[in-house]
Amino acid sequence: MAVDLETSRMGVLKFLDKKGGSMPIALLHGHSKVVYQRAHQEFSQLMESLVDDGLVTYSDDTFHLTDAGRAAAQGGAA
Repeated sequence: MAVDLETSRMGVLKFLDKKGGSMPIALLHGHSKVVYQRAHQEFSQLMESLVDDGLVTYSDDTFHLTDAGRAAAQGGAA
């Protein structure tokens, strides 16, 4: 069973922050699948929500934390 969306969002933000703020989509997808049970469409929806909220950007097959995303990861509010 998938972890709830807000927990998954915060977990992804914290994971990205821990890993230096950026990560290729394939690696982040694998992490999401194993840890949060979110893969394929659920992963896409999760990441699209983070992009839409300005917490991450996506370019060159890599997700990057924004300043707002880093603040949310470190402060706990997404």
